[in-house]
Amino acid sequence: MPMVRISILIISLLTFFFVSARSASHRILREDIRTLRTDVGGQLETLPIVRLGSTDVVEISFDQLSHDGKMFFYRVEHWDRAFDHPTSGLFTGEFLETNYEEIPIENYRESRNTSVLYTHYAFQFPNADARPLVSGNYKLKIYDRANADGDPVAEVCLCVVEPMLSVSGRVLTNTEVDWNARNQQVELQAQALSNLPTADLRLTLQATVRQNGRSDNQCELLPPTAVLPGRIARWEHTQKLIFSAGNVYRSFEQLNMRVAGSRVENLNWHSPYYHATLFPDEVRRNFILREDRNGTAVIRNTDNRDNATESDYLFVHFALESEELPDAEVYVSGRWTTGGLVPEYRMTYQPERQAYETALLLKQGYYNYLYLTVPAQQKKQKGFRRIGLTAPTEGDFYETRNTYTAYIYGTFPADRYDRLVGVTTIGR
Repeated sequence: MPMVRISILIISLLTFFFVSARSASHRILREDIRTLRTDVGGQLETLPIVRLGSTDVVEISFDQLSHDGKMFFYRVEHWDRAFDHPTSGLFTGEFLETNYEEIPIENYRESRNTSVLYTHYAFQFPNADARPLVSGNYKLKIYDRANADGDPVAEVCLCVVEPMLSVSGRVLTNTEVDWNARNQQVELQAQALSNLPTADLRLTLQATVRQNGRSDNQCELLPPTAVLPGRIARWEHTQKLIFSAGNVYRSFEQLNMRVAGSRVENLNWHSPYYHATLFPDEVRRNFILREDRNGTAVIRNTDNRDNATESDYLFVHFALESEELPDAEVYVSGRWTTGGLVPEYRMTYQPERQAYETALLLKQGYYNYLYLTVPAQQKKQKGFRRIGLTAPTEGDFYETRNTYTAYIYGTFPADRYDRLVGVTTIGR
């Protein structure tokens, strides 16, 4: 790639402020904050879950691109079931056990032996300083102490569940619209446990379902389609729970800053950054039979000694060889693309190469990714949720092994907030 284009990419990426139209996604809101992650049990989760009153924790971490010793803190908010608004009916002391309104992030370490200087910050939630008292949706807003009265630099979304339902489900390829073709359909069943308040389940329960952690194509707040004797709620035979099947995730790995990694065509140094150029991708016409990690990313390096502070940053150059798709935008997507379909991950079409291209500043490691297409007409509808399509670039094949997480919310007559009363993850 010519040096002029590299310079333009670097300037545009480092001066871009990240915003998201979807409030149910983590958000990075300042340019020097990178690699915002929420891990549960060592697994990257885009909407992590902990059980109320348990020892479960979410590991939250991010990097700030300097060794300036900045101080950060976070504030905790309880939100409604749609992540649209903070819960107005609760005081902080009713949903959070804490002695602080502003909880400091005290665990931070500077990077070592890296070309890009950064400081790694990490904390857990819940912890001794902040413990949730009720279930539901939570946002953790992270602030810079030097600008405590300003806007947050990042936001983290997570869920606290109080199990009141035994939830199960299955994924079908015989759907309401086709049979063993391009789609998969989710069916759910929730059996009330003894601690579930008495109420009409048709009016009190709603399910949100995510495919591979994505928020753009999630099914949101669907009431049960049937309630059976024994307080059993079911979600079945509905087109709202049909998902495009997609294809196996693509992947690359860059562990050693001296040699090109897996699916990396070449690795070069253009001061002040390393640049890894991936082998060009092609539009897929067939199902790819191989193992993937459904969009995850694992931060690591060759030595694997201290992955958090000894893994370097580099620009990774993506290229998708394709004719230009009319009236559409193409995005790189994975569980690690914070905020989802935001400008940072949008690709630019280069007619001379007949390819979509972009370069992303990423931390060393292993990455799963897909290319998603957003039709232009979605941009014209103000407030409309933009949905990434897999068909134009990846294809949709019923054999794809996807995971689906269902979040069952309940609001009962005496409640002043939305509870999360059941969760399950199913796969094909």
